[in-house]
Amino acid sequence: MPNCGKHLTYDSPSGDDTYFGEAAHIRGEKPKAARYDASMTDAERDHVDNLLYLCTEHHTIIDDAPADWPTSTLMDLKAKHERLVRDAMEGAFPDIAFPELQNAVAWVSNQPPAPNGSFDLTAPNEKIKKNALSNGSRHIVAAGLMSRETVANYVEAETQLDPEFPERLKAGFLEEYFKRRKEGHKGDELFELMCAFAQRGLRKQADRTAGVAVMVYLFEICDVFEK
Repeated sequence: MPNCGKHLTYDSPSGDDTYFGEAAHIRGEKPKAARYDASMTDAERDHVDNLLYLCTEHHTIIDDAPADWPTSTLMDLKAKHERLVRDAMEGAFPDIAFPELQNAVAWVSNQPPAPNGSFDLTAPNEKIKKNALSNGSRHIVAAGLMSRETVANYVEAETQLDPEFPERLKAGFLEEYFKRRKEGHKGDELFELMCAFAQRGLRKQADRTAGVAVMVYLFEICDVFEK
């Protein structure tokens, strides 16, 4: 609960930790409970998506004054808190997203620009439209395509040594992509989040540019984003 600040656990020096927060149902557990939704199954009511971990006081407040705490408000509080925690964790652990991306970035950022690279390359129009991207995102895609041949050569070379490398590289991005989709992100917002993911933990601008180039390569060959 925002501004509550109460600890919900006791970290025991002897190792016998105690958890004294309470799992509160957003949509009530029983017919007479606050915000009860008859259309839900019992499994859905007890699923983590329908639970908040609160102090005893706030658990009582949201259930005894349900008009002040409707389902939409509690769902919004839950979503905002989870975003804050996720962002804090990503900030505390700024490692590169996954090893395959790290290796690709290290190789691509140390290669000279492809001699036939051109800023005249255009982003794939149908893919742009399918993903509801604006001209701003189109420019990022076009810039990333400058290094398409470089990324493709790296992926091809790695595949000779490790046939499963392309699938692992794609899977690393797809996991993040579908997670963000599930959160409701789409269009330019989703594209920006994927760009940030491709650059996570990278300090040098050359490496950050290479990270986006790898993502754009997967975008262009239809392995990530809507086809």
